[in-house]
Amino acid sequence: MQLKRIIIVSIAICLGFGLFAQRRSPIPNFSYQDAKSYNFGFLLGINQMDFRVKTNDYFTSSETLSGIRTWGNVGFTVGALANKKLHEFWDLRSGVIFSFGGRGLIYYMRESPIRVVEIRKGVESTTIDLPLELKWKGMRDYSLRPYVISGFRYSMDMASNAKKTQQNEDDFIVKLKRDDFLFTTGVGFDFYLPYGNRVGIEIKMAFGMVDLLVREHNIFTDGIGRLTSRSLQISINIE
Repeated sequence: MQLKRIIIVSIAICLGFGLFAQRRSPIPNFSYQDAKSYNFGFLLGINQMDFRVKTNDYFTSSETLSGIRTWGNVGFTVGALANKKLHEFWDLRSGVIFSFGGRGLIYYMRESPIRVVEIRKGVESTTIDLPLELKWKGMRDYSLRPYVISGFRYSMDMASNAKKTQQNEDDFIVKLKRDDFLFTTGVGFDFYLPYGNRVGIEIKMAFGMVDLLVREHNIFTDGIGRLTSRSLQISINIE
């Protein structure tokens, strides 16, 4: 529910900013960024990391494990951007992005025919992301220009616990591999301000392509056939 509110507020800000820019700027602001072959900037935003879980035959036949669910917390993102102009309507974007967040799994264990207990296992993540994305820009309307962005990114989790030693089942932690590759897609609006500045508001999803789970042959890992990452990011990009 909290994330839905954030998305609604972000969209409202986009629309309000666009209407304000068009009302106050009947003559479009010139953008030096549009004229240059290369430009640089930075981004600030929030994210919500999460998992996608695919169960297997062990989960189906297990008499103890009755369910697995995921959860994610809202974190924050900061980074530097580099943009290469390919065409009037096409850009190539890269950069170095730092994301901080948390996510986890909820296991439902059947203790008796009438009693099921919930066990939560959380994972903190600090990732360095290296994206490579294509940005398709629509026609500019006064000081507002919509765009669609899509591509791939490599993500390295600096807080990876893949090599941590487990003590016992009560202290079990969800171990994730350090390296991940993700497909990204999103939409945004660029706002053109006086003196050539360009500010973008962007909403983007990322879907992992690598099975991240480190399996240790216990009830917490044997029921999962595939565990991949996914995330939602809402950011302000300033160039």
